Amino acid sequence: MQTSSVKNQTKQIIALGILGAFIGALVFILGIAIGVAFARPGGLLDAGASPFAVSPSIAANPVAINDTAAEQGRQPSLNYALINDVLRRLRTQWYGEMPSSAQLTDGAIKGMVAALGDEFTQYIEPRFAKLLNEDISGVFEGIGATLRQTPAGGVQIVRTFPGSPAERGGILPGDIIEAVNGVSTQGLNSIEVAALVRGPRGSEVTLTLRRAGRTRPFDVTLVRERIEIPLVSSKMVGDGSIAYVSLFDFSQPASRQLEKHLKELLDKRPSALILDLRDNPGGLLSQAQEVGDIFLKQGVLVIERDYRGNKKVTRTTDRGIAQDIPMVVLVNGGSASAAEIVAGAMQDRGRAVLIGERTFGKGSVQSPQTLSNGGQLRITIERWYTPNDRAIHGTGITPDYIVNSAPEDLKEGKDPQLEAAIAFLTTGKTPPPTPIPTVEPARR
Repeated sequence: MQTSSVKNQTKQIIALGILGAFIGALVFILGIAIGVAFARPGGLLDAGASPFAVSPSIAANPVAINDTAAEQGRQPSLNYALINDVLRRLRTQWYGEMPSSAQLTDGAIKGMVAALGDEFTQYIEPRFAKLLNEDISGVFEGIGATLRQTPAGGVQIVRTFPGSPAERGGILPGDIIEAVNGVSTQGLNSIEVAALVRGPRGSEVTLTLRRAGRTRPFDVTLVRERIEIPLVSSKMVGDGSIAYVSLFDFSQPASRQLEKHLKELLDKRPSALILDLRDNPGGLLSQAQEVGDIFLKQGVLVIERDYRGNKKVTRTTDRGIAQDIPMVVLVNGGSASAAEIVAGAMQDRGRAVLIGERTFGKGSVQSPQTLSNGGQLRITIERWYTPNDRAIHGTGITPDYIVNSAPEDLKEGKDPQLEAAIAFLTTGKTPPPTPIPTVEPARR
């Protein structure tokens, strides 16, 4: 049952949505200064710095961008009189408690960003912005699960970490989070929901979940813990002659941990190697380059283009420790962004055979820009392409051999994709032909 404070919070969310649609541009232009983070080395794919230059005058004067563009006919001019009129009417006539100025500002920016129709361009409120840095560090306090936005706008559990509160509490991949501690998640993005879920170790959090096959939502109460993301796992598979290494994401420690595991595996003199990038959501562009360096000799890793048509080519070197061993790369619909960059380069350059399912199709680059209120604006600034100049955004990468994996396989402890990789590397047996899925392309 919702408390009065929760009801007020829900009412304010409704208010933010209404006002955001009308006054977003006005609030932005009236003085929200952007601190541009383009000079950051390395960059990000899920929230990354641009390799291209930005005019200092544009970065310092967003008002000038809009007015100048409008004068030159590139952008429509805003109707400030109408926006002010709507805002005045809402403030004097709306039946409800008006949110604070800070909340109105947040809602206004969200409304303007939502009008772009790009799910990867996002505004992150100040209270949530710091979570991005925690994700990059690989350590946080919470329940040990990863989330993603669904096409319908809900927030879904992607996976739970072994031994985490989420796994022990019976949370399953595919569960939809409908509320956190009684606060509805409607209208919130995955980062904002993650902020509600996280909290000091030892504290409790109650999730209201909706699960396929159950008629009603149900509650699960968990005790938060300090979570260190298990970036890499490794083992010998098959008859003991094949090395297997799984990379969870491309956060800061990824390449260092991956290389450590690989050295231990290579000391056992394996005949082949399997790199598992399934359900890897991506991360840092710099880490994609370092991971690519481990497996690929000198050559093109990825091509980036901005909206002006500027082109930048990122290359790998000859320093890697696993550049000659026969390889298979496992991918699926959860392989995105930096994972697709590495997989795409492996495929284009003939370095490895890809087995699994078509990847997510996240081929755009976001720049994180800090605002004066402490919030963060993540703007899609570029698209990336494989070494053969293939566009991935919205379509993904189709593996060399498509092998599907059903939920029943996981329940029964089976992994047909891994089994297919082992069979291919040990006997040369290729998986039977599978029709390419005819579903609509991944989110654009």
